[in-house]
Amino acid sequence: MSSSIFHDYDIRGYYPGEINETVFYNLGRAIASVLKSKKIALGRDARLSSDTLFLYLAAGLASCKVKIIDLGKISTPMGLWYSQYFKINTLIITASHNPKDQNGLKIFSPKLGAVGKNSGLAKIKNKLDKLSAVSVLPKIIRSVYQKHNPYRGYADFVLSRFNKFSPAKIKIALDFSHGVAGQEFSQIFEKLKINFATLNETPNGNFPLHGPNPLEEASQKQIKVLLKTGKFGLGAVIDGDGDRVLFLDEKGVAVDPAYIFSLMLDFYADPLKQKTAVKSISVAKIVDAVAAAGHIKLVTSKVGRTNIQHAMKKEKAFIGVEKSGHYFFKDFYFGDSGLFALLTVSTIMAKKKKNLSDLLIPYHQYVILPETSLAFEGGVDRIINALKKRYQNGKVSELDGLTVEYPDWRFNLRRSNTENVWRLNLEGKDKNKLETIKKEVESVIAY
Repeated sequence: MSSSIFHDYDIRGYYPGEINETVFYNLGRAIASVLKSKKIALGRDARLSSDTLFLYLAAGLASCKVKIIDLGKISTPMGLWYSQYFKINTLIITASHNPKDQNGLKIFSPKLGAVGKNSGLAKIKNKLDKLSAVSVLPKIIRSVYQKHNPYRGYADFVLSRFNKFSPAKIKIALDFSHGVAGQEFSQIFEKLKINFATLNETPNGNFPLHGPNPLEEASQKQIKVLLKTGKFGLGAVIDGDGDRVLFLDEKGVAVDPAYIFSLMLDFYADPLKQKTAVKSISVAKIVDAVAAAGHIKLVTSKVGRTNIQHAMKKEKAFIGVEKSGHYFFKDFYFGDSGLFALLTVSTIMAKKKKNLSDLLIPYHQYVILPETSLAFEGGVDRIINALKKRYQNGKVSELDGLTVEYPDWRFNLRRSNTENVWRLNLEGKDKNKLETIKKEVESVIAY
């Protein structure tokens, strides 16, 4: 029952085939046994199955005498903040950016931050495997849960981190993908007197106008139309649970996270103080060049928010990035926050007094192709070995999947931790060359 839903840094699967009420009731029992907490906070996203799954997860925890704090519908970053601020294990029912027919669970610990495979998730899986599963579910009693609305406290926390914030003299377009982040963003933007307009702000688990993944072209269509009116200086698409953000410039062009991160590194570089930053292996190497120029130590991590957060904490890094649009901040408990990322970019634009497209010009030294998802049908060793043989003259790394680098181009191919696909990222000086390499890699995978 459990093997398919446990991934490297969260629990995720299809509802109701893999994730369902029975699984979540027994999962609650397993979590209670491993975490050994007297009290646990639970939040959830807007998916249609989240409310019911909450009840059964809570019931499983309560059967082990765990008291439940019901946080309602909140974002994943708010869940991280809650766990750290109130020193309590916090669970968020969400499948993040995955399609509406999936659901899952993210776990945050006051000591560890995001809990992944190597920091507790494997123990929970093992405990669930050993449990005598309860197939006849108990009657759910809703009144036993203590409710706590965390929005005001969270807003105060964010505002305290941006207490010297001056809004850029632009209007920002925000698309919330019918997820749960709209209320918190809007509340804080209003407090900071930011001029903004929203799309798809009301939570809706059907995701009627586009899915919760900002990287899909369909998720960008509405905001691109809005930005092309010329009335906005910046656009952003937020994913379903609020931890990822895709930036678009004033012309409606989607911006690769490597460029946004390079902008942040340049802005916060301090020649008098050595700083450290973290990036995932799939992030483009313009980041390496910018970090070196700013005397910033750059640490490369495996992909995955738990991997990056733990690397951030270990290295005491001030900022981190992942290719999929996760931005990590020391001021946010080394965690990822779409809101922090957006406020940081707005701060830079206000102080530089330039359009985003102009600010990013220095970083367009390489062509970065959009990340490609390719069907995974097994044969990992065969594919990796075949690619190593084909590109044996290149510099090879197997830190996370396979990275092959030549003087004028580079690619990274790895298994996704959240979906049954390969992720392929390419960059280089010649787009035509990259397209050729892309076809070569695809042919090896399809063989």
